Amino acid sequence: MFEISEKVIAITGAGSGIGLALTRLCLSKGARVAASDVNPESLGALNAGDQLMVSTLDVRDRAAVGRWAQDIAARFGACDVIVNNAGVSLSSRVQTMQREDFEWIMDINFWGVVNGVEAFLPLLEKSSAARIVNLSSLFGLMAVPSQAAYNASKFAVRGYSEAIRQDLRNSTVKVVTVHPGGVKTNIVRNGKHFDSLDGLETDMDTSAAMFAKIASTTPEQAAKIIMNGMCKGKPRVLIGRDAIFLDKLQRLLPAIYDRLTVPVSLRGSRRLARQ
Repeated sequence: MFEISEKVIAITGAGSGIGLALTRLCLSKGARVAASDVNPESLGALNAGDQLMVSTLDVRDRAAVGRWAQDIAARFGACDVIVNNAGVSLSSRVQTMQREDFEWIMDINFWGVVNGVEAFLPLLEKSSAARIVNLSSLFGLMAVPSQAAYNASKFAVRGYSEAIRQDLRNSTVKVVTVHPGGVKTNIVRNGKHFDSLDGLETDMDTSAAMFAKIASTTPEQAAKIIMNGMCKGKPRVLIGRDAIFLDKLQRLLPAIYDRLTVPVSLRGSRRLARQ
């Protein structure tokens, strides 16, 4: 039986959004939590105590992620769950996308997940009931214009997670892939934004304001859904009605879903921009 109160849980990107909400929820359930974030100031939102360990961490740094895992084992004696939550966003059409921006998002969104899995798997395999929780996205299920790099990073997380779930099928480690739809987080403000869905020039403030109008799920709601999926060992967790509906649409019409979703999204974004 997977009992949260008996677990040691490591969470990346824990300074805001889903990571912060999940950290607080796990602590409230009696778990011991190792929370990390690239921004040390954001971790000030958490009250340190015997049950909480906070660390500054850049998930792109493979060696640093390895040291973090070792520090957690030294502090708590074990680790039962790694939540690879840290992520950023990028909006840029392929015609003008800069290679360094593409590499930047892949280093964080994909290689950050791989670094977490590789560093923590030896600890997780010692647990009687362990979890790898990898944050993909609705955009790891369907593609959207101006999101080629973000789509690539999140599709990569999905494929990697589904494959390692099969590798670990006969072990005590279950792999949970999470696909959030629109969640009210700072992911847009932590990103780089050059092009909108219709190819027009945009910027971070404009993109963040638009995302805030569209996102319908709170981080606290998302955290509860993730915890439920984590405890049950669900292989796939969808967050939000948008993710549930659009997942069904792209599975039903895989070759033409974009002909339906993109025009609707463009009309909606233009209407919201006028509000």
